[in-house]
Amino acid sequence: MMGSRIQRYIFLRCLFALSLVMGLFAITIMLVDIVEQLRTVGENVELSPWGAVQLSLMKLPGLLEETLAFAVLVAAMIAYNQLSKSSELSVIRSMGQSAWQFLAPVIVMAAGLGVFAMAILNPMGALLSERFEETRANLLQEGGQVVDRVRTDVWLRQGNDDSQIVIHAASVDSTGQIFTNVRFLEEGRVYEGARATNRFRFIRRIDAETATISEGFWQLSNLVENTPGAAPLRLESLAIETDLDPNTLLSRFTSPDTIGFWSLPGFISQTNRAGLDTSRFSMRWFGLTSLPVLYTAMALIGAIVCLRLSRLGGTSRLIATGAGAAVALFFVTQIASSFGSSGAIPALIAAWSPALCALFISLTVLAYQEDG
Repeated sequence: MMGSRIQRYIFLRCLFALSLVMGLFAITIMLVDIVEQLRTVGENVELSPWGAVQLSLMKLPGLLEETLAFAVLVAAMIAYNQLSKSSELSVIRSMGQSAWQFLAPVIVMAAGLGVFAMAILNPMGALLSERFEETRANLLQEGGQVVDRVRTDVWLRQGNDDSQIVIHAASVDSTGQIFTNVRFLEEGRVYEGARATNRFRFIRRIDAETATISEGFWQLSNLVENTPGAAPLRLESLAIETDLDPNTLLSRFTSPDTIGFWSLPGFISQTNRAGLDTSRFSMRWFGLTSLPVLYTAMALIGAIVCLRLSRLGGTSRLIATGAGAAVALFFVTQIASSFGSSGAIPALIAAWSPALCALFISLTVLAYQEDG
């Protein structure tokens, strides 16, 4: 009974520290981003401070998700440093509680936060991020700015020295492969004898209901072809050669950060069936599933540093050690993510290796420090 009360007490201390840190992070992020929105959007259109706040609130969940790992580390350091300075840890130890027992609350908190970030915060952030892009694009368009809007009002160009095709589509699906309400405008270079000029002449215009890009060609469906001096020609399908790369279009029109955790498996399956590279999206999904382990490792790093230095003293040394370990883990995670996103190593290994290694190292250090 006493042990459970102590653990609940420590858990509440950790939760309070996490709330404090997250509140400070959120306020800082909001203030910086509000200024950024007023600077970037506000210089082109009339944007009120409340409008800037609304835009920043749409970005806040996604930005907070990126800072959670550091928030867990700082919260653990604050909570256990306070417990150590007030001699509460010494009293708890004298009651027969081991480090494994009074570290359990921060482990539960970190793992629970990882599940929350994976299952709730990430989908919310992806949804609001897409809404932010749409709202920002609408505001800038009202101000007469040209905006490259993802998945809507798409413009492409293909061709060579002799001909050019300008492609406009009303929208494109999430794989960057199927375009709807598409218009192809083809022009050919004008020659004077054997000499090429800088002039182009209109060859044809094609309006298609859908256009699907594959390796080396466009497949158009339900189209009307217009050529000079001829009646419109209606066709059910037509193939047009292209040098555009489907994988490049996927990278351009779809970012893994804009797809929520629950939508990623279906998107990856759909993209795989289309024969496109899904390394970036697999890396994102496995990275999200590893968050509970990563946050647990960060919490243990912060707590272990405090336990170690509570005996040796030195707050500045405590901060430097914890920050150094966190930064090292962050860079290792980013490097592994880059390898996984490029397909150099399997996404599962790239996503889980840094988190598992950090967790095992933390547990090993704790076992050596406490149990000898």
